[in-house]
Amino acid sequence: MGSAVSWNTMLIIGDYYYKLFPRYHPERVLTVICQTFAIGSMAILTYKEAITNTPKRNIIGYTLFCVSTLILIVLDLATSGQGGIGPYIGICVIVVAFGVATALVQGGGTGDLSFMSPEFVRSFIAGLAASGVLTSALRLMTKAVFGKSDDGERNGASM
Repeated sequence: MGSAVSWNTMLIIGDYYYKLFPRYHPERVLTVICQTFAIGSMAILTYKEAITNTPKRNIIGYTLFCVSTLILIVLDLATSGQGGIGPYIGICVIVVAFGVATALVQGGGTGDLSFMSPEFVRSFIAGLAASGVLTSALRLMTKAVFGKSDDGERNGASM
């Protein structure tokens, strides 16, 4: 739950970011940024696996998730929900932190659980998958409650 909430929350509020930053394609850009840094960080951590303290890695990852989520809220409150390049760059930096935290927590959690029991690893991965399903359901509900999205405008603007 701790590793999935931050990024999944970013996915749920994607429509809000499209209203704030219509010219910057936030959902596309933020996804690429997060996944790039997650894969890069995971590659570095895999290479340095022998000298990595996994429990410390997990604690640092969860702390980074918590702090980044708090900063995301503070950034939105401080800018009063105004668009612009400054807040957008701030959100991009926070998403970089989400990517690094994802690499720390998901890799470390899987590694720790693999020493315990195969059932634990399956449960951990199933939990990550379930959080994706929950995110999709929440996104569907927010679209139903707040009306149709600007998908036509987004697709037309990107051509």
